[in-house]
Amino acid sequence: MRKLLAANWKMHLYADTAQALAQQLRHHWQEKGWQNLPTVIFPPLLYLREIANILKHSSIQVGAQNAYPGEFGAFTGEVSVAQVSASGGAWLIVGHSERRQYFAEKAPLLQRKLLDAQHRGLKVIYCIGETLEERRCGETLNVLRQQILEVLQGVSVAWNQLAIAYEPVWAIGTGINATPDQAQEAHAFIRQLLTELGAPASHIPILYGGSLKPENAHELFRQPDIDGGLVGGASLQANSFAAIAAALWDK
Repeated sequence: MRKLLAANWKMHLYADTAQALAQQLRHHWQEKGWQNLPTVIFPPLLYLREIANILKHSSIQVGAQNAYPGEFGAFTGEVSVAQVSASGGAWLIVGHSERRQYFAEKAPLLQRKLLDAQHRGLKVIYCIGETLEERRCGETLNVLRQQILEVLQGVSVAWNQLAIAYEPVWAIGTGINATPDQAQEAHAFIRQLLTELGAPASHIPILYGGSLKPENAHELFRQPDIDGGLVGGASLQANSFAAIAAALWDK
């Protein structure tokens, strides 16, 4: 099954509201019988262990929005991939546009994060996407090709521990989403590029991220190469995230 639904809570929620949301989601998934819908929650790192404990023995996994490659070291303020794993994290987001834009993360570091996470048994959602200026200049596919090749080419990637998230930067947090045709074109291109790299592309989930919400989820998920979503703002409310899950369940 290529389906995968991910909730990126970003830097939102306090501990009590995060715990309550996790409890609500666990209840929703059990009530709807969605045990076979692969789902992962990415809470703020402060709450990772708490959320992992709440969702223990459920079908919903937990991951980290960011981590530094390695186990220990003199890196003040960082949390390592090993510490994420020891705290109950099963997934890691790598290359999110906000990490690239606001924290100047480049391909060499992203590659180290991805490989170290997989080495330590974590699955990775690797994010790629173009800016508005790059889309207007007709550079979308070139940007996607570069971001894929500079991290995934020439190294030993565990393809069964990888998902790709296409997130058009111009759509994140703006309320504007790519049209289904635009999203499908990008997803099909990514799948073909993965095939060229020797990956089992037909088995790798490719997610859409960019103002995904209940109102557009059905239309986007009808596209053959859109396997799920990396959901931002709409994942902060149990009902809206569950509505997106229902759309994916029906795909």
